[in-house]
Parts: sequence; structure tokens; C-alpha cells
Amino acid sequence: MSGLMEILIIILIILGIFIFPRMLRKPPEPEIKNRNSISKLNGWVRMGIFISILWLVFFTLYFRPWNNEWNIFIYLGPGPIVLCWGIYWIFQGFRKKGR
Repeated sequence: MSGLMEILIIILIILGIFIFPRMLRKPPEPEIKNRNSISKLNGWVRMGIFISILWLVFFTLYFRPWNNEWNIFIYLGPGPIVLCWGIYWIFQGFRKKGR
């Protein structure tokens, strides 16, 4: 029984050496970025987001994908949204690279 107690004490000492200092150390404070990232969006991007949501709602209500019309819905609902935002994302990348 004493052999088991000695092993447990050694394990506790090792855990105390490695884990206890980490628990007492203050975590590094995260860098605070601008919390109002939504306010950085310009009017065109906001309008694009709004039109994307309306487009998706309209085609969801029109095709009702839950009634086995999901393949047409995917091509005409989220498909154009993903395509347009993807093109926008690519052009923004080229624009920022030129700066």
C-alpha cells in the first residue's frame, strides 16, 4: 500500500510543478479590436446583405424546398448569392493587394 501512496505523491508533486503555476498565472489580455465592425460596412455592402436576405427569403417561400423542390431552390436561391459575394470577395482581395 505504501508503494501506491508514494506513486500518487510523486504524481501530485509533478502536477503541482507543471500545472499549479499555470493556474496562478494571469491569462494574457486579448487584443481588443474595434467592436463595431458592423459600423465599418459601407452603404453598398449593407444593401447587398439586405438584398441577399430578401432574395433567399423570396425563393424559399416561392419554391418551398421542403416539398421536394430543393434542387431548383439551390440553383436559384443561395447559388446566386454565393456567386455574387464570392466575386465581391475576390475583387476586394485584389483591391487591397494594390494598396
